[in-house]
Amino acid sequence: MTMTMGIIGILVSALLPSTLAASEADVPAAQYNKHLTCAVYYRMVAGSFKRQGNGILAAPALNRMNLMITRTKPLGEALGNTEADYLNDWSDTLGVMTDQMNRNYDNIRQLKTRHQKRCKALSD
Repeated sequence: MTMTMGIIGILVSALLPSTLAASEADVPAAQYNKHLTCAVYYRMVAGSFKRQGNGILAAPALNRMNLMITRTKPLGEALGNTEADYLNDWSDTLGVMTDQMNRNYDNIRQLKTRHQKRCKALSD
Protein backbone atom coordinates (compact mmCIF):
# COMPACT_ATOMS: atom_id res chain seq x y z
CA MET A 1 0.00 0.00 0.00
CA THR A 2 2.80 2.44 0.91
CA MET A 3 4.67 1.66 -2.28
CA THR A 4 1.52 2.29 -4.34
CA MET A 5 0.98 5.65 -2.64
CA GLY A 6 4.63 6.54 -3.27
CA ILE A 7 4.29 5.74 -6.97
CA ILE A 8 1.09 7.74 -7.22
CA GLY A 9 2.82 10.67 -5.49
CA ILE A 10 5.70 10.56 -7.96
CA LEU A 11 3.33 10.42 -10.92
CA VAL A 12 1.25 13.31 -9.62
CA SER A 13 4.31 15.48 -8.96
CA ALA A 14 5.69 14.67 -12.40
CA LEU A 15 2.45 15.53 -14.16
CA LEU A 16 1.42 18.55 -12.11
CA PRO A 17 3.76 21.18 -13.62
CA SER A 18 2.79 20.30 -17.19
CA THR A 19 -0.88 20.34 -16.25
CA LEU A 20 -0.53 23.78 -14.71
CA ALA A 21 1.37 25.06 -17.72
CA ALA A 22 -1.35 23.80 -20.05
CA SER A 23 -4.12 25.38 -18.00
CA GLU A 24 -2.24 28.70 -17.85
CA ALA A 25 -1.96 28.68 -21.64
CA ASP A 26 -5.72 28.16 -21.92
CA VAL A 27 -6.64 31.09 -19.67
CA PRO A 28 -7.12 33.67 -22.47
CA ALA A 29 -9.14 31.17 -24.53
CA ALA A 30 -11.26 30.25 -21.51
CA GLN A 31 -11.87 33.91 -20.68
CA TYR A 32 -12.76 34.60 -24.31
CA ASN A 33 -15.29 31.76 -24.32
CA LYS A 34 -16.83 32.79 -20.99
CA HIS A 35 -17.27 36.40 -22.06
CA LEU A 36 -18.60 35.46 -25.49
CA THR A 37 -21.09 33.03 -23.95
CA CYS A 38 -22.32 35.71 -21.58
CA ALA A 39 -22.61 38.29 -24.37
CA VAL A 40 -24.81 35.91 -26.35
CA TYR A 41 -26.75 34.97 -23.21
CA TYR A 42 -27.57 38.61 -22.49
CA ARG A 43 -28.60 39.08 -26.12
CA MET A 44 -30.99 36.14 -25.80
CA VAL A 45 -32.43 37.53 -22.56
CA ALA A 46 -32.96 40.94 -24.17
CA GLY A 47 -34.65 39.26 -27.14
CA SER A 48 -36.96 37.41 -24.80
CA PHE A 49 -37.99 40.62 -23.03
CA LYS A 50 -38.60 42.37 -26.35
CA ARG A 51 -40.65 39.43 -27.63
CA GLN A 52 -42.85 39.66 -24.52
CA GLY A 53 -43.40 43.38 -25.12
CA ASN A 54 -41.14 44.40 -22.23
CA GLY A 55 -38.58 46.35 -24.23
CA ILE A 56 -37.75 48.56 -21.27
CA LEU A 57 -36.55 45.49 -19.37
CA ALA A 58 -34.26 44.60 -22.27
CA ALA A 59 -32.06 47.68 -21.75
CA PRO A 60 -30.05 46.32 -18.77
CA ALA A 61 -29.47 43.03 -20.60
CA LEU A 62 -28.30 44.92 -23.69
CA ASN A 63 -25.96 47.02 -21.54
CA ARG A 64 -24.43 43.85 -20.06
CA MET A 65 -24.20 42.34 -23.55
CA ASN A 66 -22.27 45.39 -24.75
CA LEU A 67 -19.97 45.17 -21.72
CA MET A 68 -19.25 41.52 -22.49
CA ILE A 69 -18.59 42.35 -26.14
CA THR A 70 -16.10 45.08 -25.19
CA ARG A 71 -14.29 42.55 -23.00
CA THR A 72 -14.50 39.68 -25.51
CA LYS A 73 -13.07 41.38 -28.58
CA PRO A 74 -9.64 42.25 -27.07
CA LEU A 75 -9.38 38.70 -25.70
CA GLY A 76 -10.10 37.36 -29.18
CA GLU A 77 -7.53 39.68 -30.73
CA ALA A 78 -4.94 38.45 -28.21
CA LEU A 79 -5.68 34.93 -29.42
CA GLY A 80 -5.19 36.01 -33.03
CA ASN A 81 -8.88 35.98 -33.92
CA THR A 82 -10.21 38.23 -36.66
CA GLU A 83 -13.60 39.93 -36.76
CA ALA A 84 -14.81 37.06 -38.97
CA ASP A 85 -13.66 34.55 -36.34
CA TYR A 86 -15.54 36.51 -33.67
CA LEU A 87 -18.72 36.54 -35.76
CA ASN A 88 -18.41 32.80 -36.42
CA ASP A 89 -17.92 32.13 -32.71
CA TRP A 90 -20.95 34.32 -31.93
CA SER A 91 -23.04 32.44 -34.47
CA ASP A 92 -21.94 29.06 -33.11
CA THR A 93 -22.70 30.08 -29.53
CA LEU A 94 -26.06 31.50 -30.57
CA GLY A 95 -26.91 28.21 -32.27
CA VAL A 96 -26.02 26.21 -29.16
CA MET A 97 -28.14 28.44 -26.92
CA THR A 98 -31.04 28.37 -29.35
CA ASP A 99 -30.91 24.58 -29.22
CA GLN A 100 -30.69 24.64 -25.40
CA MET A 101 -34.03 26.42 -25.24
CA ASN A 102 -35.54 24.28 -27.99
CA ARG A 103 -35.75 27.21 -30.42
CA ASN A 104 -38.46 28.82 -28.31
CA TYR A 105 -38.01 32.10 -26.40
CA ASP A 106 -40.70 30.94 -23.98
CA ASN A 107 -38.05 28.51 -22.70
CA ILE A 108 -35.55 31.25 -21.80
CA ARG A 109 -35.52 29.77 -18.30
CA GLN A 110 -33.31 26.98 -19.70
CA LEU A 111 -30.59 29.54 -20.43
CA LYS A 112 -31.06 31.41 -17.17
CA THR A 113 -30.61 28.18 -15.23
CA ARG A 114 -27.33 27.49 -17.00
CA HIS A 115 -25.79 30.94 -17.34
CA GLN A 116 -27.41 33.58 -15.12
CA LYS A 117 -25.24 33.38 -11.98
CA ARG A 118 -21.97 32.90 -13.82
CA CYS A 119 -22.66 35.76 -16.24
CA LYS A 120 -23.82 38.11 -13.52
CA ALA A 121 -20.60 37.45 -11.58
CA LEU A 122 -18.56 38.01 -14.74
CA SER A 123 -20.24 41.31 -15.54
CA ASP A 124 -20.14 42.78 -12.01
